[in-house]
Amino acid sequence: MPSPTPHRHWLAWALLLATPMAAAQSPQCGLFKADESSSTLRISSPNRGEQKHFGSAPSPVAFQQIDGKLQLVSLEYGLPSALQVRDRGRTVEVDGTVYTLQTPAQCAAAATPAAGSCLADAAACLDNRTIAPLSVLESACQEGVPGMCLQLADRWHDEAKPAVDADPAVQKAALDAALSGIALPAACHDGGFEQGTPACAAALEAAPAVQEQLVKAAMTAAMTEAVVTMAAPTAPVIVPAERRQQLLQLCRKVPHGGFCTRVAELSWEAGDPLQAVQALAAACTPGNETSACERLPALQAVGASLRPQPATTLPCGNYRSDGGLMDTLDFGDAGLVGVGWSSQLRARVEGGDIRIRHDKGGDFVLRPLPDGQLLGLDSWTRFQVFAPTGEGATGCSAPKQYTVLPLPQDCPLALADGGDAEACCAQGKLQGCNILGNRLALSGNWLQAAEHYTTVCRAGVREGCENLVTAQGNGAGVDARATLEQLCKADHNGLHVACDVLATQNWNLIVLGGALQKAADEAAVDDTPPPRSSNRKR
Repeated sequence: MPSPTPHRHWLAWALLLATPMAAAQSPQCGLFKADESSSTLRISSPNRGEQKHFGSAPSPVAFQQIDGKLQLVSLEYGLPSALQVRDRGRTVEVDGTVYTLQTPAQCAAAATPAAGSCLADAAACLDNRTIAPLSVLESACQEGVPGMCLQLADRWHDEAKPAVDADPAVQKAALDAALSGIALPAACHDGGFEQGTPACAAALEAAPAVQEQLVKAAMTAAMTEAVVTMAAPTAPVIVPAERRQQLLQLCRKVPHGGFCTRVAELSWEAGDPLQAVQALAAACTPGNETSACERLPALQAVGASLRPQPATTLPCGNYRSDGGLMDTLDFGDAGLVGVGWSSQLRARVEGGDIRIRHDKGGDFVLRPLPDGQLLGLDSWTRFQVFAPTGEGATGCSAPKQYTVLPLPQDCPLALADGGDAEACCAQGKLQGCNILGNRLALSGNWLQAAEHYTTVCRAGVREGCENLVTAQGNGAGVDARATLEQLCKADHNGLHVACDVLATQNWNLIVLGGALQKAADEAAVDDTPPPRSSNRKR
């Protein structure tokens, strides 16, 4: 005698999805696997399931009727996808991916969302998450909608960002530059425009063409100020402890891998690694692994000693970590550090941090732990514990103190489109020369760009020297190594920043890259069809 379970299963689908579309076919419950990838779709009830793609944690989904069609709605991303059901519910297709039932399972009862809740209309709820009030985000997160949880974390992170006020001098310079060339009425001269005198206002009202010019000038000044402000250094963002604790509690209730990892990141950035490990542990449940989960065992092994201390000297010898962008740090003489690649980097102690300068314009940042291990603190080494291996150097000479000039912010208006970097550079302003070099490089004029980078490097600015190296790797005829050697030799103490950049490059690899680029450029020229000859009779 057949079991009544299948009948109850079909009845549940029919009650939930009582539409002509639902009457055709409904998927069975169980684990479905994609025919051409490792992606899986687990259907647990008539309106709930989870989807998993390679390299990512499982993400919950809801099944919802939208415009008379059965849709799969990601509760993380909010993207609805048409769900096509075939073969009596044993095959489903989502966004062109065909899933076939591998392991049938009994359906759980269909969840009935409360009226007005996020899950009552998940697609619309998630679609409005960027403008939803905090109370709605918190309530939806409590329901178990990870997309709303992530939005809540991001909202609190944005609110914690310190305000960046524009420099009044930059504001005035931007406005003066935008107003230059506009012929104001006579009544606006001698301070009439700045003071907004009635006579000036009346004269402007009678001159609509000048009004239009002033509106454009104001918009240009505002855009320039915005560009300069965005380019200014930003302070670290620290979400208040009370909110971080609330996020941790939500993470434990909604242990979604992406959300809990985000909570761990916010705790890490706030300098609370112990709280971060708690969030990461919630993220890394079996079958819910993320890339950060590789670091969890080492962090848990440190235990209560996970309290980074200020550094006073550079380490010496070899350190290793499990996973991450780099898993080896080999500290040697003069602050040089091998990182498992072909080139070496330079380390220094600054403000209690062990900082290792990299070629992305920033630093790897580490601090020692009480037991002698090193903890990665920046976004590249986040969650990494580097343990000494007992190998490598046993005694390292002190790092050299190179003479480095910060890039002067002496031509900030050149950052905006249309800013006159060339004029600034001609006046000897290094920021203008660096910006001009960047613009030439973006247009492929590496040889000309190298001339301006050399000017900046000669003055002792690291960015100029590093940009010069980049120019050699991309442009034929650029010999950055020879230029750096010349600048280094000219400094009798050998402490010019060019000496540091010269010593920390993999020149063989750079030369090879330049040769490959040259060959590619020549091949592109050879492949260019010859110009067509004229068919006109003479």
